[in-house]
Amino acid sequence: MIATYMMMAYFTYAYLLYGKFFNFTVLLYIIPVVLLIIIRYHKLVLYAILYIATTVPTIIYFDYFGYDLGGIYNYDRDIYNEFFYFTVIMIMIYLIVLLTARTNLVKYIIEDLKAKNIELEESRIKLKKLQINKESFFAIMSHEIRTPLNAIKGISDILKSNDHTDENKHLLELMDYSSNHLLALVNNILDFTKLNDGAFSLQYSSFDLNSALNSSFRMNERLAVEKGLVFNFVLKNTLPNKVYGDKNRINQIILNLLNNAIEHTEEGKIEMIVGGEYNPNDGQEFNLTIQISDSGSGISKELGTRLFQKYATTNSSTHSVGLGLTISKGLLDLMHGQIRFESEPNKGTSFFIDLPLPIVAENELESEISQSDFKLTTLNILIVDDNKINLMVLEKQLKNKLKNSTITSAYNGLEALNIAKDNDFDLILMDVLMPVMDGITATQHIRGLDNTNKKTVPIIALTANVGEKELFECSQAGMNDFVTKPFEINELLKVIQNSLVKN
Repeated sequence: MIATYMMMAYFTYAYLLYGKFFNFTVLLYIIPVVLLIIIRYHKLVLYAILYIATTVPTIIYFDYFGYDLGGIYNYDRDIYNEFFYFTVIMIMIYLIVLLTARTNLVKYIIEDLKAKNIELEESRIKLKKLQINKESFFAIMSHEIRTPLNAIKGISDILKSNDHTDENKHLLELMDYSSNHLLALVNNILDFTKLNDGAFSLQYSSFDLNSALNSSFRMNERLAVEKGLVFNFVLKNTLPNKVYGDKNRINQIILNLLNNAIEHTEEGKIEMIVGGEYNPNDGQEFNLTIQISDSGSGISKELGTRLFQKYATTNSSTHSVGLGLTISKGLLDLMHGQIRFESEPNKGTSFFIDLPLPIVAENELESEISQSDFKLTTLNILIVDDNKINLMVLEKQLKNKLKNSTITSAYNGLEALNIAKDNDFDLILMDVLMPVMDGITATQHIRGLDNTNKKTVPIIALTANVGEKELFECSQAGMNDFVTKPFEINELLKVIQNSLVKN
């Protein structure tokens, strides 16, 4: 723009000095106007036209009265040499081509960027909708699968408490194992999604390390023995009594590794070696080490390079969906632990886990009522669930374990609220998703009643939804604790016991 207006000023000077009219007007005024049109500065084009329209008539006017603004005196001086015309024309052509190319390039880049921005915005909106739909889908599927699975596990627990023939006991054990396996698959899919989304969190508590590790190991003992495998548990060091961590996730990691070992071992042995040492820099931390070894088919080098990636599995795998090791590594990363493996094809595989766990001092442990005394406690319990089968199974389970207790049932939150208004309960077990009134709304109304018992009675959520958002909503509504479906009755009793002690 500066160059264009400088040329126009020079051309005006030349016009005034030499009095050239038509040739200079066409050659030296029209070209700058064309340049401005090319680069699309419309206002500047208008100013340039106004400039020319003012300058030319003014000069003509004064020349008419003899002021010689047009340089008539110098009219005969020769400036029309070929070199001058050639230079000016080439410069003009060069500027026109350069500006045209620059303008088209910038226009193309801007249009391309606009198109890509529109595509990115549309993709972002679609991705957000997809994320919402995915979360909704997994929440619904989790609830729908866990609800009937809870009834199956509950009926299995009730039947196991009765006397049966050896064959029926075996069938019940198979049913219990199958339901646990199905639950593990559901949990793996949900955990994998949470880990990928960065929405996973751990549930820390103090627990008995020896008991937890033994239970995890024994859960697969029957399956290993049925395959004719030697199944050994070796304790190398004395472990601390109580540690602080996510017991369920540690259990899940061990079960994933043991399940894989049993699945890929046809003969020989499987061994779980547990040891560790106290942190020399921190006496209140124990570095737990677990080695799970098998004499199975081993892991090829090609598979070993992607073993902890999603869906990494061998072609011979018949039960795994290839998520167990991925989730195990993700969980250990969250707990600041490590996992590695050593393997030789057709000779076996060993997985090594290193996990730091804070030690819980004995004087910091909460006092607990003994399990036997707790089962004799007389409690007035309200159970709420819209699923009649789950309600019936839970009632039978509680009556089998808490023989002196009174059980009252409600089929939705509104019914539970009306019953709670007229009665005092020692405990309320509340389902979350229900018609008429959900468990969270019912809890809020119960907490809002003008009665000390209603404000303090322990309310435990029994929910098939395991999302962090849902569990947070339970806590915000005034629920004391939660148990996810399907659950073991003994696990529920521990939560009940702890809630009554705290209350």
